[in-house]
Amino acid sequence: MTGNFMIRNVVLSLIALFLSGCGSSTGDLSKGELGLLPSTPEKGTLFAYYEPKGVAKWNRNWTYNLDLTGVSWNDTRTATLIDQQYVVMAAHYIRPSDVPVMFHDRKGNPVERYIVQVKSLAPMADVAVGKLNLPVPGGIKAYSFAPARDLAQGRAVLITDQTKTVSVHQIQAVSGKTISFAYHSRLDPIYRRNLIVGDSGNPTFIISGNDVKLLETHHFGGPGSGPCYANGEIQAAIRAAIAEMR
Repeated sequence: MTGNFMIRNVVLSLIALFLSGCGSSTGDLSKGELGLLPSTPEKGTLFAYYEPKGVAKWNRNWTYNLDLTGVSWNDTRTATLIDQQYVVMAAHYIRPSDVPVMFHDRKGNPVERYIVQVKSLAPMADVAVGKLNLPVPGGIKAYSFAPARDLAQGRAVLITDQTKTVSVHQIQAVSGKTISFAYHSRLDPIYRRNLIVGDSGNPTFIISGNDVKLLETHHFGGPGSGPCYANGEIQAAIRAAIAEMR
């Protein structure tokens, strides 16, 4: 009887440890972009299943550590939340007002909004700022801009695309208001994405201060390049656009 009791306790402890591990993988980003990656290379597919207006299920892979609830994935004209009521998009690939902007919280519950007003920053930058009809609830993340101090050449970055996948590239160069990327030479090719038509406006993130921050939205293909959200002029123009729409 004692032996069975001990075995039962061990089994229950292992189950509790497993369940605890499954539920606690969303917060620790302290090891940075490369520290997220598993020992066996694995494609960064975000969803186990995705229903634009229904309940979705986030994958419990390495991407689950990233809070990407503030990216609207239901249309290739991607919108990324920077304020509880404002999104950024590619100015040349704007989400129309009659297409819903769907977000999903960490539990996979859908939140539906619509864009009611848009201000373009073009030709200064391929950025459009959209105002949503209502603020989103607190369970949807609004992203801060990446700080300029984190723009070291060779720094790993998290690239997203229309297939709802996260890839890992690296910073190649920053030139004025534009940042460009290269494939990461030390990583398995499974972490590479050849950005194509339809990927425009999808965001690139970096991990800074144990948080996911917005670095870029795609303008060109290949490894990717686009407006750099760490640029002070772009940030000021976005703030001005929001002020006009309030």
